[in-house]
Amino acid sequence: MLANHFEGVPGMTTAEDHAGRLRLRELRLAAGWTQQQLADKLVYLAWTRGDRHAGVNADMVAKWERGVKGISPRYRILLCHLFGVTPEQLGLAPSARLAHQPQPACDRESLLSMVDDAAALLGQLGPAGTVVASGMLSAWHKAAVGRRTMLGMLDPAATDPAGHARMMTATVADFEQLAGRYDELYETADPAALSHIVTAHVHAAGQALCRENTAADRRGLLRNLARVATLAGRLAADDLGDPMSARGYYAEAVDCAREAGDDEAAGTAFGHAAQLARAGGQPAAALAHLAAASVHAERAPGLRPWLAGIEAAVHADRGEGSAARAALARADVPAPAGHRTAPGQPDHRRAHQVAVLGHAYLHAGDQARSRKHLTAALDHLPATARRARVLLLLDLATLELRSGDLPAACRHATTAAGLLDRVPYATGTIRLRAFREATTGQAGPKILRVIDEHLAHAAA
Repeated sequence: MLANHFEGVPGMTTAEDHAGRLRLRELRLAAGWTQQQLADKLVYLAWTRGDRHAGVNADMVAKWERGVKGISPRYRILLCHLFGVTPEQLGLAPSARLAHQPQPACDRESLLSMVDDAAALLGQLGPAGTVVASGMLSAWHKAAVGRRTMLGMLDPAATDPAGHARMMTATVADFEQLAGRYDELYETADPAALSHIVTAHVHAAGQALCRENTAADRRGLLRNLARVATLAGRLAADDLGDPMSARGYYAEAVDCAREAGDDEAAGTAFGHAAQLARAGGQPAAALAHLAAASVHAERAPGLRPWLAGIEAAVHADRGEGSAARAALARADVPAPAGHRTAPGQPDHRRAHQVAVLGHAYLHAGDQARSRKHLTAALDHLPATARRARVLLLLDLATLELRSGDLPAACRHATTAAGLLDRVPYATGTIRLRAFREATTGQAGPKILRVIDEHLAHAAA
């Protein structure tokens, strides 16, 4: 069953296949994409259309282009949408029979759905994915027991000795390769599936630390574990609404980063812990985390604007206007010259920094500056930055609501609700619910129907 997610379906004629593969390669090269980039874009497009089981990787694209495998009707439709062409223009036969079929619903509480989603992502990780594959059974076991859908599973070492051996001999380079792929997949992958894989990575890297390592390898493993544990915390807190697990991951990331002497990673973990505390209504704890982060930011100055933006939002939440403005003054500056953002920390890119500023200005009551920053961030965010886009749209909705333009506010909010319907995002749903509560008594049911439908679906 799982193999169906990775295989193209043969059956085209030779002439059709030849034309299609040549045209596909031409379109890809004209767009300036590598085979892996095309695969990632197809996966993202599939998820935006409700198909969370797409499993395309560079190897599959290469086989399509060489004619080794045919392009199934499912992927023909996605390719046509991606390049804006008809099947005939792509050199393939039309797939009208499947073009309008709804994608099957994904039962998120189903063990099989969980396995399918994670298996598709493992396929995208390539050969290095075997490092974490054996740990996946443990993750599935915990989730299954938690849901009472299974009472036990076999030990991964017994069921997959080859995978277990691969995990036990994985190198720092193996772990780093995987961490890089997680960063690429973060914006497009189903968060629950990615979370299971990242959790397996944390477990595998922890086991690797217990082996005999050189000083350099140990430091590399610690830095890698700090990086991936921070990602695990973000997925748990922001996407899956599990703050308790997120706190544990952030604490592990801080410990590893400190032992490795990595100020960038330690400051980043503390910053995300501060965001989590703020979201949980714990401003004092948030400020304590920011104070700890600032110590590391002395040696990692690229973190300072991002941390100051978080601090401004915390002060604004508490009604401390002067402190919020002082933090905003420190936040509203470009990154230091020559600074290069650490891998896997998209919050530090300029567009994300501007989004944080727009949010902080909104809570500080400066609507003019908030509008300027939020609009600029929305214009410069990549299309795949769905989490940031959802939050920006909801900030703009709140801004328009406070300005008295209810129709514009609802347009932004319904767009955000549409994005949330495609891929779950706990933080976005919480923000959407807060916006809906703020509109109580201000509009009839029709203009807010899409929002209400999403919230009802999220609560089901």
